[in-house]
Amino acid sequence: MLRRLELRDFAIIDELGLDLAPGLNVLSGETGAGKSIVIDALELLAGARADVGLVRAGAESALVQGEFAGSALTSAARRLAVNGRHSARVDGELVAVSELSERCGEQIAVFAQHGTLELQTPSAQRAQLDRLLPEPALATLQQYRLDFQRLSRVRELLGEVETAKRERARRLDVLDFQIEEIDTLKPRVGEDAELGAELEVLRNAERILLGSSHALEALNGEETSASALTATALRELRSALRYAPSLGPLADDLDAALTALTAVASEVEAFIQGFDADPARLDAVQARLAALENLRRKYGDDLVEVLAFRDTAKGERAKLRALDEDEAELRTEAESLTASLAAAGEQLSAARRTAGERLEREVAPLLRRLGMPDATFSVAVLPAARPAVSGLDDVEFRFGANPGEPPGPLAQIASGGELSRLMLAMHLVTGAEQSTLAFDEIDAGVGGRAAHDVGALLGALARDRQVLVVTHLAQVAAFAGTHFVVSKDVQGGRTLTEVRRLSDEERPGELARMLSGSVTDASLEHAAELLAAAGSVATP
Repeated sequence: MLRRLELRDFAIIDELGLDLAPGLNVLSGETGAGKSIVIDALELLAGARADVGLVRAGAESALVQGEFAGSALTSAARRLAVNGRHSARVDGELVAVSELSERCGEQIAVFAQHGTLELQTPSAQRAQLDRLLPEPALATLQQYRLDFQRLSRVRELLGEVETAKRERARRLDVLDFQIEEIDTLKPRVGEDAELGAELEVLRNAERILLGSSHALEALNGEETSASALTATALRELRSALRYAPSLGPLADDLDAALTALTAVASEVEAFIQGFDADPARLDAVQARLAALENLRRKYGDDLVEVLAFRDTAKGERAKLRALDEDEAELRTEAESLTASLAAAGEQLSAARRTAGERLEREVAPLLRRLGMPDATFSVAVLPAARPAVSGLDDVEFRFGANPGEPPGPLAQIASGGELSRLMLAMHLVTGAEQSTLAFDEIDAGVGGRAAHDVGALLGALARDRQVLVVTHLAQVAAFAGTHFVVSKDVQGGRTLTEVRRLSDEERPGELARMLSGSVTDASLEHAAELLAAAGSVATP
Protein backbone atom coordinates (compact mmCIF):
# COMPACT_ATOMS: atom_id res chain seq x y z
CA MET A 1 0.00 0.00 0.00
CA LEU A 2 1.13 3.55 -0.75
CA ARG A 3 1.50 5.20 2.65
CA ARG A 4 2.78 8.63 1.65
CA LEU A 5 3.33 10.57 -1.57
CA GLU A 6 5.70 13.55 -1.65
CA LEU A 7 6.05 16.05 -4.50
CA ARG A 8 8.53 18.90 -4.88
CA ASP A 9 8.56 21.44 -7.71
CA PHE A 10 6.20 19.20 -9.66
CA ALA A 11 3.94 20.97 -12.19
CA ILE A 12 2.28 23.78 -10.19
CA ILE A 13 3.00 22.13 -6.84
CA ASP A 14 5.77 23.71 -4.81
CA GLU A 15 5.89 21.09 -2.06
CA LEU A 16 3.33 18.51 -1.01
CA GLY A 17 3.15 15.61 1.41
CA LEU A 18 0.06 13.41 1.06
CA ASP A 19 -0.58 10.75 3.74
CA LEU A 20 -2.86 8.15 2.20
CA ALA A 21 -5.01 5.65 4.03
CA PRO A 22 -6.28 2.13 3.31
CA GLY A 23 -9.63 1.91 1.56
CA LEU A 24 -11.10 4.57 -0.72
CA ASN A 25 -9.14 7.86 -0.94
CA VAL A 26 -10.91 10.62 -2.89
CA LEU A 27 -9.44 13.87 -4.24
CA SER A 28 -11.84 16.66 -5.17
CA GLY A 29 -11.47 20.37 -5.86
CA GLU A 30 -12.20 23.17 -8.27
CA THR A 31 -11.61 22.61 -11.98
CA GLY A 32 -8.01 23.46 -12.79
CA ALA A 33 -6.89 23.18 -9.17
CA GLY A 34 -4.52 20.35 -10.07
CA LYS A 35 -6.35 17.24 -8.89
CA SER A 36 -4.93 15.13 -11.72
CA ILE A 37 -1.39 16.17 -10.86
CA VAL A 38 -1.35 13.47 -8.20
CA ILE A 39 -2.30 10.92 -10.85
CA ASP A 40 0.46 12.28 -13.11
CA ALA A 41 2.91 11.84 -10.25
CA LEU A 42 1.85 8.23 -9.69
CA GLU A 43 2.20 7.51 -13.41
CA LEU A 44 5.72 8.90 -13.31
CA LEU A 45 6.53 6.82 -10.25
CA ALA A 46 5.26 3.74 -12.09
CA GLY A 47 7.65 4.35 -14.99
CA ALA A 48 5.88 6.75 -17.36
CA ARG A 49 8.04 8.64 -19.87
CA ALA A 50 9.96 11.55 -18.37
CA ASP A 51 8.59 14.95 -19.40
CA VAL A 52 10.62 17.98 -18.31
CA GLY A 53 7.44 20.02 -18.78
CA LEU A 54 6.40 18.62 -15.40
CA VAL A 55 9.25 20.51 -13.68
CA ARG A 56 7.85 23.60 -11.97
CA ALA A 57 8.71 26.85 -13.75
CA GLY A 58 11.94 28.30 -12.36
CA ALA A 59 13.08 25.04 -10.74
CA GLU A 60 15.99 22.87 -11.86
CA SER A 61 14.30 19.56 -11.09
CA ALA A 62 11.13 17.92 -9.84
CA LEU A 63 10.87 15.06 -7.33
CA VAL A 64 8.19 12.42 -6.87
CA GLN A 65 8.67 10.04 -3.94
CA GLY A 66 6.45 7.33 -2.55
CA GLU A 67 6.69 5.47 0.74
CA PHE A 68 5.09 2.04 1.01
CA ALA A 69 3.86 -0.18 3.81
CA GLY A 70 3.09 -3.87 3.94
CA SER A 71 5.45 -4.90 1.10
CA ALA A 72 9.11 -5.59 0.38
CA LEU A 73 9.28 -2.19 -1.32
CA THR A 74 9.69 0.61 1.23
CA SER A 75 10.35 3.65 -0.97
CA ALA A 76 10.64 4.70 -4.60
CA ALA A 77 11.56 8.05 -6.13
CA ARG A 78 11.81 9.67 -9.53
CA ARG A 79 13.64 12.93 -10.21
CA LEU A 80 13.19 14.91 -13.43
CA ALA A 81 15.90 17.43 -14.28
CA VAL A 82 15.65 20.27 -16.76
CA ASN A 83 19.12 19.35 -18.03
CA GLY A 84 17.89 15.83 -18.84
CA ARG A 85 19.85 14.07 -16.10
CA HIS A 86 16.89 12.20 -14.68
CA SER A 87 17.27 9.55 -11.99
CA ALA A 88 15.29 6.85 -10.23
CA ARG A 89 15.73 5.22 -6.84
CA VAL A 90 14.28 2.15 -5.15
CA ASP A 91 14.79 1.86 -1.39
CA GLY A 92 17.43 4.58 -1.67
CA GLU A 93 19.49 2.82 -4.37
CA LEU A 94 19.96 4.28 -7.85
CA VAL A 95 18.21 2.04 -10.41
CA ALA A 96 17.18 2.08 -14.05
CA VAL A 97 13.69 3.40 -14.80
CA SER A 98 12.75 -0.09 -16.01
CA GLU A 99 13.48 -1.53 -12.56
CA LEU A 100 11.56 1.30 -10.90
CA SER A 101 8.64 0.60 -13.21
CA GLU A 102 8.73 -3.12 -12.48
CA ARG A 103 8.95 -2.72 -8.71
CA CYS A 104 6.33 0.02 -8.45
CA GLY A 105 4.14 -1.70 -11.03
CA GLU A 106 3.81 -4.60 -8.60
CA GLN A 107 2.27 -2.17 -6.09
CA ILE A 108 0.47 0.53 -8.11
CA ALA A 109 -1.83 0.48 -11.14
CA VAL A 110 -2.89 3.82 -12.63
CA PHE A 111 -5.99 4.18 -14.84
CA ALA A 112 -6.21 7.57 -16.51
CA GLN A 113 -6.51 9.21 -19.92
CA HIS A 114 -2.90 8.46 -20.80
CA GLY A 115 -2.07 5.84 -18.21
CA THR A 116 -4.57 2.98 -18.59
CA LEU A 117 -2.05 0.69 -20.17
CA GLU A 118 -2.99 -2.44 -18.27
CA LEU A 119 -5.78 -3.28 -20.71
CA GLN A 120 -4.14 -2.12 -23.91
CA THR A 121 -1.79 -5.00 -24.75
CA PRO A 122 -2.62 -8.63 -25.55
CA SER A 123 -0.28 -9.85 -22.82
CA ALA A 124 -1.93 -7.60 -20.21
CA GLN A 125 -5.41 -8.67 -21.30
CA ARG A 126 -4.38 -12.33 -21.16
CA ALA A 127 -2.97 -11.84 -17.65
CA GLN A 128 -6.22 -10.15 -16.59
CA LEU A 129 -8.29 -13.02 -17.96
CA ASP A 130 -6.01 -15.64 -16.37
CA ARG A 131 -6.98 -14.36 -12.91
CA LEU A 132 -10.33 -16.07 -13.51
CA LEU A 133 -8.82 -19.47 -14.30
CA PRO A 134 -9.73 -22.23 -11.83
CA GLU A 135 -7.00 -23.85 -9.74
CA PRO A 136 -6.50 -26.88 -12.04
CA ALA A 137 -6.03 -24.56 -15.04
CA LEU A 138 -3.63 -22.35 -13.07
CA ALA A 139 -1.62 -25.46 -12.17
CA THR A 140 -1.60 -26.42 -15.87
CA LEU A 141 -0.42 -22.90 -16.76
CA GLN A 142 2.39 -23.09 -14.21
CA GLN A 143 3.54 -26.46 -15.56
CA TYR A 144 3.22 -25.18 -19.13
CA ARG A 145 5.54 -22.28 -18.31
CA LEU A 146 8.10 -24.62 -16.75
CA ASP A 147 7.93 -27.00 -19.71
CA PHE A 148 8.15 -24.12 -22.20
CA GLN A 149 11.26 -22.77 -20.49
CA ARG A 150 12.79 -26.26 -20.43
CA LEU A 151 11.99 -26.76 -24.12
CA SER A 152 13.68 -23.45 -24.90
CA ARG A 153 16.75 -24.61 -23.00
CA VAL A 154 16.72 -28.02 -24.72
CA ARG A 155 16.65 -26.30 -28.09
CA GLU A 156 19.59 -24.12 -27.05
CA LEU A 157 21.49 -27.25 -26.05
CA LEU A 158 20.67 -28.91 -29.37
CA GLY A 159 22.07 -25.86 -31.12
CA GLU A 160 25.21 -26.14 -29.05
CA VAL A 161 25.45 -29.83 -29.93
CA GLU A 162 25.11 -29.05 -33.63
CA THR A 163 27.85 -26.46 -33.39
CA ALA A 164 30.01 -28.85 -31.40
CA LYS A 165 29.47 -31.62 -33.93
CA ARG A 166 30.79 -29.41 -36.71
CA GLU A 167 33.94 -28.81 -34.70
CA ARG A 168 34.05 -32.30 -33.23
CA ALA A 169 36.02 -34.08 -35.97
CA ARG A 170 38.76 -31.49 -35.97
CA ARG A 171 38.93 -31.43 -32.19
CA LEU A 172 38.92 -35.23 -31.92
CA ASP A 173 41.87 -35.43 -34.31
CA VAL A 174 43.80 -33.01 -32.12
CA LEU A 175 42.90 -34.86 -28.91
CA ASP A 176 43.73 -38.26 -30.41
CA PHE A 177 47.15 -36.99 -31.48
CA GLN A 178 47.90 -35.45 -28.09
CA ILE A 179 46.78 -38.47 -26.11
CA GLU A 180 48.64 -40.91 -28.39
CA GLU A 181 51.80 -38.82 -28.24
CA ILE A 182 51.81 -39.00 -24.46
CA ASP A 183 50.67 -42.61 -24.16
CA THR A 184 53.25 -43.81 -26.69
CA LEU A 185 56.08 -42.57 -24.48
CA LYS A 186 54.36 -43.74 -21.27
CA PRO A 187 56.18 -41.18 -19.13
CA ARG A 188 56.63 -41.91 -15.43
CA VAL A 189 56.78 -39.24 -12.76
CA GLY A 190 60.46 -38.76 -11.72
CA GLU A 191 61.74 -40.62 -14.75
CA ASP A 192 63.43 -37.55 -16.24
CA ALA A 193 65.46 -36.99 -13.05
CA GLU A 194 66.63 -40.63 -13.06
CA LEU A 195 67.61 -40.46 -16.71
CA GLY A 196 69.49 -37.22 -16.11
CA ALA A 197 71.63 -38.91 -13.47
CA GLU A 198 72.26 -41.90 -15.74
CA LEU A 199 73.25 -39.59 -18.60
CA GLU A 200 75.85 -37.94 -16.39
CA VAL A 201 77.42 -41.38 -15.72
CA LEU A 202 77.41 -42.44 -19.36
CA ARG A 203 79.02 -39.21 -20.51
CA ASN A 204 81.95 -39.79 -18.07
CA ALA A 205 82.29 -43.57 -18.56
CA GLU A 206 85.95 -43.51 -19.60
CA ARG A 207 87.04 -41.44 -16.62
CA ILE A 208 84.97 -43.64 -14.27
CA LEU A 209 86.56 -46.85 -15.60
CA LEU A 210 90.08 -45.42 -15.50
CA GLY A 211 89.71 -44.17 -11.94
CA SER A 212 88.14 -47.43 -10.79
CA SER A 213 90.93 -49.49 -12.39
CA HIS A 214 93.67 -47.37 -10.76
CA ALA A 215 91.90 -47.65 -7.44
CA LEU A 216 91.67 -51.44 -7.77
CA GLU A 217 95.40 -51.64 -8.65
CA ALA A 218 96.26 -49.54 -5.62
CA LEU A 219 94.04 -51.63 -3.38
CA ASN A 220 94.81 -55.10 -4.60
CA GLY A 221 97.88 -55.02 -6.88
CA GLU A 222 101.15 -56.84 -6.44
CA GLU A 223 103.68 -56.07 -3.70
CA THR A 224 103.07 -52.30 -3.48
CA SER A 225 99.25 -52.42 -3.19
CA ALA A 226 97.49 -51.26 -0.06
CA SER A 227 96.30 -54.79 0.70
CA ALA A 228 99.79 -56.32 0.32
CA LEU A 229 101.46 -53.64 2.44
CA THR A 230 98.80 -53.95 5.12
CA ALA A 231 99.15 -57.75 5.17
CA THR A 232 102.94 -57.37 5.59
CA ALA A 233 102.48 -54.88 8.40
CA LEU A 234 100.03 -57.23 10.14
CA ARG A 235 102.52 -60.15 9.98
CA GLU A 236 105.28 -58.04 11.45
CA LEU A 237 103.05 -56.69 14.18
CA ARG A 238 101.93 -60.18 15.19
CA SER A 239 105.64 -61.29 15.38
CA ALA A 240 106.32 -58.44 17.78
CA LEU A 241 103.16 -59.27 19.74
CA ARG A 242 104.88 -62.30 21.31
CA TYR A 243 107.20 -59.97 23.13
CA ALA A 244 104.85 -56.98 23.59
CA PRO A 245 101.28 -58.09 24.34
CA SER A 246 100.17 -54.44 24.46
CA LEU A 247 100.33 -54.41 20.65
CA GLY A 248 97.34 -56.79 20.51
CA PRO A 249 94.65 -54.15 20.03
CA LEU A 250 96.63 -52.50 17.25
CA ALA A 251 97.02 -55.84 15.51
CA ASP A 252 93.28 -56.36 15.73
CA ASP A 253 92.61 -52.92 14.22
CA LEU A 254 95.04 -53.64 11.41
CA ASP A 255 93.36 -56.99 10.77
CA ALA A 256 89.95 -55.25 10.47
CA ALA A 257 91.45 -52.68 8.10
CA LEU A 258 92.84 -55.45 5.90
CA THR A 259 89.41 -57.10 5.78
CA ALA A 260 87.80 -53.77 4.78
CA LEU A 261 90.40 -53.13 2.08
CA THR A 262 89.81 -56.58 0.67
CA ALA A 263 86.05 -56.03 0.60
CA VAL A 264 86.36 -52.61 -1.09
CA ALA A 265 88.71 -54.06 -3.66
CA SER A 266 86.16 -56.81 -4.42
CA GLU A 267 83.33 -54.31 -4.87
CA VAL A 268 85.45 -52.08 -7.10
CA GLU A 269 86.32 -55.07 -9.19
CA ALA A 270 82.64 -56.10 -9.42
CA PHE A 271 81.71 -52.52 -10.43
CA ILE A 272 84.30 -52.55 -13.23
CA GLN A 273 83.10 -55.89 -14.50
CA GLY A 274 79.40 -54.83 -14.46
CA PHE A 275 79.88 -51.29 -15.76
CA ASP A 276 78.00 -50.76 -19.08
CA ALA A 277 79.55 -48.00 -21.14
CA ASP A 278 77.71 -49.00 -24.35
CA PRO A 279 77.45 -45.91 -26.62
CA ALA A 280 74.06 -47.19 -27.78
CA ARG A 281 72.73 -46.76 -24.21
CA LEU A 282 74.01 -43.19 -24.17
CA ASP A 283 72.12 -42.47 -27.37
CA ALA A 284 68.99 -44.11 -25.99
CA VAL A 285 69.04 -42.06 -22.79
CA GLN A 286 69.61 -38.83 -24.68
CA ALA A 287 66.78 -39.63 -27.07
CA ARG A 288 64.37 -40.48 -24.22
CA LEU A 289 65.20 -37.27 -22.38
CA ALA A 290 64.65 -35.25 -25.56
CA ALA A 291 61.26 -36.89 -26.07
CA LEU A 292 60.22 -36.15 -22.49
CA GLU A 293 61.36 -32.55 -22.88
CA ASN A 294 59.19 -32.28 -25.98
CA LEU A 295 56.17 -33.40 -23.93
CA ARG A 296 56.94 -30.86 -21.19
CA ARG A 297 57.27 -28.09 -23.76
CA LYS A 298 53.81 -28.88 -25.17
CA TYR A 299 51.75 -30.05 -22.22
CA GLY A 300 53.20 -28.93 -18.89
CA ASP A 301 56.11 -27.74 -16.87
CA ASP A 302 56.79 -31.24 -15.52
CA LEU A 303 55.67 -34.80 -16.08
CA VAL A 304 52.97 -34.47 -13.40
CA GLU A 305 51.31 -31.73 -15.47
CA VAL A 306 51.84 -33.71 -18.68
CA LEU A 307 49.95 -36.69 -17.26
CA ALA A 308 47.21 -34.39 -15.90
CA PHE A 309 46.83 -32.88 -19.38
CA ARG A 310 46.41 -36.38 -20.81
CA ASP A 311 43.63 -37.19 -18.30
CA THR A 312 41.80 -33.94 -19.12
CA ALA A 313 42.12 -34.59 -22.85
CA LYS A 314 40.70 -38.08 -22.39
CA GLY A 315 37.70 -36.64 -20.51
CA GLU A 316 37.01 -34.11 -23.26
CA ARG A 317 37.34 -36.80 -25.92
CA ALA A 318 34.82 -38.98 -24.08
CA LYS A 319 32.32 -36.10 -23.98
CA LEU A 320 32.76 -35.39 -27.67
CA ARG A 321 32.28 -39.04 -28.52
CA ALA A 322 29.09 -39.02 -26.43
CA LEU A 323 27.55 -36.10 -28.37
CA ASP A 324 25.51 -38.42 -30.54
CA GLU A 325 23.99 -40.01 -27.47
CA ASP A 326 23.35 -36.58 -25.91
CA GLU A 327 21.73 -35.35 -29.10
CA ALA A 328 19.44 -38.35 -29.22
CA GLU A 329 18.38 -37.81 -25.59
CA LEU A 330 17.76 -34.10 -26.18
CA ARG A 331 15.69 -34.74 -29.30
CA THR A 332 13.61 -37.30 -27.44
CA GLU A 333 13.06 -34.81 -24.60
CA ALA A 334 12.17 -32.05 -27.07
CA GLU A 335 9.59 -34.26 -28.74
CA SER A 336 8.07 -35.19 -25.37
CA LEU A 337 7.94 -31.56 -24.21
CA THR A 338 6.43 -30.41 -27.51
CA ALA A 339 3.65 -32.99 -27.18
CA SER A 340 3.03 -32.07 -23.53
CA LEU A 341 2.91 -28.35 -24.37
CA ALA A 342 0.46 -28.92 -27.20
CA ALA A 343 -1.89 -30.85 -24.91
CA ALA A 344 -1.55 -28.36 -22.04
CA GLY A 345 -1.96 -25.45 -24.44
CA GLU A 346 -5.27 -26.84 -25.70
CA GLN A 347 -6.46 -27.26 -22.12
CA LEU A 348 -5.49 -23.66 -21.34
CA SER A 349 -7.26 -22.39 -24.45
CA ALA A 350 -10.46 -24.16 -23.43
CA ALA A 351 -10.17 -22.83 -19.87
CA ARG A 352 -9.59 -19.29 -21.17
CA ARG A 353 -12.62 -19.46 -23.43
CA THR A 354 -14.72 -20.49 -20.44
CA ALA A 355 -13.19 -17.71 -18.32
CA GLY A 356 -13.84 -15.24 -21.17
CA GLU A 357 -17.51 -16.18 -21.21
CA ARG A 358 -17.70 -15.63 -17.45
CA LEU A 359 -15.92 -12.28 -17.73
CA GLU A 360 -18.32 -11.10 -20.43
CA ARG A 361 -21.29 -12.26 -18.37
CA GLU A 362 -20.21 -10.57 -15.13
CA VAL A 363 -18.79 -7.34 -16.56
CA ALA A 364 -21.88 -6.49 -18.64
CA PRO A 365 -24.21 -5.58 -15.72
CA LEU A 366 -21.44 -3.63 -14.03
CA LEU A 367 -20.95 -1.51 -17.16
CA ARG A 368 -24.65 -0.65 -17.11
CA ARG A 369 -24.37 0.42 -13.49
CA LEU A 370 -21.29 2.47 -14.37
CA GLY A 371 -23.22 4.68 -16.76
CA MET A 372 -22.63 2.73 -19.97
CA PRO A 373 -26.02 1.07 -20.62
CA ASP A 374 -25.35 0.53 -24.31
CA ALA A 375 -21.76 -0.68 -23.98
CA THR A 376 -20.79 -4.09 -25.27
CA PHE A 377 -17.81 -6.05 -24.06
CA SER A 378 -16.47 -9.34 -25.38
CA VAL A 379 -13.41 -11.51 -24.99
CA ALA A 380 -11.74 -13.16 -28.00
CA VAL A 381 -9.32 -16.02 -27.37
CA LEU A 382 -7.31 -16.23 -30.59
CA PRO A 383 -4.51 -18.54 -31.77
CA ALA A 384 -1.16 -16.86 -31.25
CA ALA A 385 1.25 -16.53 -34.16
CA ARG A 386 3.58 -18.90 -32.31
CA PRO A 387 3.56 -20.68 -28.95
CA ALA A 388 4.80 -18.53 -26.08
CA VAL A 389 5.57 -18.99 -22.43
CA SER A 390 1.96 -18.04 -21.63
CA GLY A 391 0.40 -20.62 -23.94
CA LEU A 392 -1.02 -20.86 -27.44
CA ASP A 393 -3.36 -17.87 -27.21
CA ASP A 394 -3.62 -14.17 -27.78
CA VAL A 395 -6.43 -12.54 -25.81
CA GLU A 396 -8.23 -9.50 -27.16
CA PHE A 397 -10.78 -7.48 -25.20
CA ARG A 398 -13.33 -5.87 -27.51
CA PHE A 399 -15.50 -2.91 -26.62
CA GLY A 400 -18.30 -0.93 -28.14
CA ALA A 401 -19.72 2.16 -26.41
CA ASN A 402 -22.71 3.06 -28.62
CA PRO A 403 -25.74 1.21 -30.01
CA GLY A 404 -25.17 -0.29 -33.43
CA GLU A 405 -21.43 0.20 -33.15
CA PRO A 406 -19.56 -3.05 -33.69
CA PRO A 407 -17.13 -3.79 -30.86
CA GLY A 408 -13.51 -3.23 -31.70
CA PRO A 409 -10.14 -3.63 -29.95
CA LEU A 410 -10.41 -2.01 -26.56
CA ALA A 411 -7.31 0.16 -26.90
CA GLN A 412 -8.65 1.71 -30.12
CA ILE A 413 -12.27 2.32 -29.06
CA ALA A 414 -12.59 3.25 -25.39
CA SER A 415 -11.97 6.76 -24.06
CA GLY A 416 -9.98 7.42 -20.91
CA GLY A 417 -13.08 7.56 -18.73
CA GLU A 418 -14.55 4.45 -20.32
CA LEU A 419 -11.28 2.60 -19.82
CA SER A 420 -11.19 3.60 -16.16
CA ARG A 421 -14.76 2.43 -15.55
CA LEU A 422 -14.15 -0.77 -17.48
CA MET A 423 -11.03 -1.33 -15.39
CA LEU A 424 -13.10 -0.86 -12.23
CA ALA A 425 -15.62 -3.44 -13.44
CA MET A 426 -12.83 -5.79 -14.47
CA HIS A 427 -11.14 -5.67 -11.08
CA LEU A 428 -14.43 -6.24 -9.30
CA VAL A 429 -14.74 -9.49 -11.25
CA THR A 430 -11.14 -10.69 -11.44
CA GLY A 431 -9.48 -9.02 -8.48
CA ALA A 432 -6.21 -7.10 -8.77
CA GLU A 433 -2.56 -7.98 -8.30
CA GLN A 434 -1.62 -4.49 -7.10
CA SER A 435 -2.42 -3.22 -3.61
CA THR A 436 -3.00 0.36 -4.80
CA LEU A 437 -5.30 1.32 -7.69
CA ALA A 438 -5.61 4.93 -8.89
CA PHE A 439 -8.46 6.15 -11.14
CA ASP A 440 -8.82 9.44 -13.00
CA GLU A 441 -11.75 10.50 -15.19
CA ILE A 442 -13.73 7.48 -14.02
CA ASP A 443 -16.81 9.69 -13.61
CA ALA A 444 -16.43 11.52 -16.94
CA GLY A 445 -19.88 11.82 -18.55
CA VAL A 446 -21.59 10.09 -15.63
CA GLY A 447 -24.39 11.47 -13.44
CA GLY A 448 -27.47 10.57 -11.47
CA ARG A 449 -27.93 7.01 -10.38
CA ALA A 450 -24.89 5.87 -12.38
CA ALA A 451 -22.68 8.27 -10.41
CA HIS A 452 -23.95 6.72 -7.17
CA ASP A 453 -23.20 3.24 -8.54
CA VAL A 454 -19.68 4.30 -9.56
CA GLY A 455 -19.05 5.39 -5.99
CA ALA A 456 -20.60 2.23 -4.56
CA LEU A 457 -18.51 0.00 -6.80
CA LEU A 458 -15.34 1.93 -5.97
CA GLY A 459 -16.17 1.47 -2.31
CA ALA A 460 -16.64 -2.24 -2.86
CA LEU A 461 -13.28 -2.47 -4.65
CA ALA A 462 -11.64 -0.59 -1.77
CA ARG A 463 -12.70 -3.12 0.84
CA ASP A 464 -9.57 -5.23 0.37
CA ARG A 465 -7.14 -2.79 -1.27
CA GLN A 466 -6.25 0.89 -1.43
CA VAL A 467 -8.09 2.92 -4.07
CA LEU A 468 -7.30 6.52 -5.04
CA VAL A 469 -9.87 8.42 -7.13
CA VAL A 470 -9.89 11.90 -8.59
CA THR A 471 -13.52 12.97 -8.98
CA HIS A 472 -15.77 15.98 -9.47
CA LEU A 473 -18.93 14.14 -8.45
CA ALA A 474 -20.26 14.36 -4.92
CA GLN A 475 -22.06 11.04 -5.41
CA VAL A 476 -18.65 9.37 -5.83
CA ALA A 477 -16.87 11.36 -3.12
CA ALA A 478 -19.56 10.42 -0.59
CA PHE A 479 -18.21 6.85 -0.50
CA ALA A 480 -14.70 7.92 0.50
CA GLY A 481 -13.09 6.64 3.65
CA THR A 482 -10.54 9.45 3.33
CA HIS A 483 -11.33 12.70 1.49
CA PHE A 484 -8.74 15.21 0.28
CA VAL A 485 -9.55 18.58 -1.25
CA VAL A 486 -7.22 20.19 -3.78
CA SER A 487 -7.05 23.97 -4.02
CA LYS A 488 -4.80 26.53 -5.63
CA ASP A 489 -3.81 30.05 -4.73
CA VAL A 490 -1.62 32.78 -6.16
CA GLN A 491 1.11 34.01 -3.82
CA GLY A 492 3.78 36.45 -4.87
CA GLY A 493 2.82 36.04 -8.52
CA ARG A 494 3.14 32.23 -8.33
CA THR A 495 0.40 29.64 -8.44
CA LEU A 496 0.55 27.19 -5.54
CA THR A 497 -1.47 24.01 -5.17
CA GLU A 498 -2.42 22.62 -1.77
CA VAL A 499 -3.93 19.26 -0.86
CA ARG A 500 -5.67 19.04 2.50
CA ARG A 501 -7.34 16.10 4.23
CA LEU A 502 -10.88 16.87 5.34
CA SER A 503 -12.25 16.06 8.73
CA ASP A 504 -15.59 14.34 9.07
CA GLU A 505 -17.15 17.71 9.94
CA GLU A 506 -15.74 19.33 6.79
CA ARG A 507 -16.92 16.70 4.34
CA PRO A 508 -20.57 17.85 4.03
CA GLY A 509 -19.41 21.32 3.07
CA GLU A 510 -17.15 20.01 0.28
CA LEU A 511 -19.88 17.69 -1.03
CA ALA A 512 -22.30 20.65 -1.00
CA ARG A 513 -19.82 22.72 -3.04
CA MET A 514 -19.40 19.84 -5.50
CA LEU A 515 -23.20 19.58 -5.86
CA SER A 516 -24.08 23.20 -6.49
CA GLY A 517 -20.88 25.20 -6.72
CA SER A 518 -21.63 26.88 -3.39
CA VAL A 519 -22.60 25.88 0.11
CA THR A 520 -26.31 26.42 0.81
CA ASP A 521 -28.78 24.88 3.14
CA ALA A 522 -30.23 22.89 0.27
CA SER A 523 -26.85 21.64 -0.93
CA LEU A 524 -25.81 20.75 2.64
CA GLU A 525 -29.03 18.80 3.06
CA HIS A 526 -28.39 16.99 -0.20
CA ALA A 527 -24.79 16.27 0.90
CA ALA A 528 -26.03 14.78 4.13
CA GLU A 529 -28.39 12.55 2.17
CA LEU A 530 -25.51 11.37 -0.04
CA LEU A 531 -23.37 10.51 2.99
CA ALA A 532 -26.22 8.66 4.60
CA ALA A 533 -26.96 6.75 1.39
CA ALA A 534 -23.27 5.85 0.96
CA GLY A 535 -23.07 4.65 4.53
CA SER A 536 -26.07 2.39 4.06
CA VAL A 537 -24.66 0.57 1.05
CA ALA A 538 -23.62 -2.92 2.09
CA THR A 539 -23.07 -4.61 -1.26
CA PRO A 540 -22.00 -3.34 -4.68
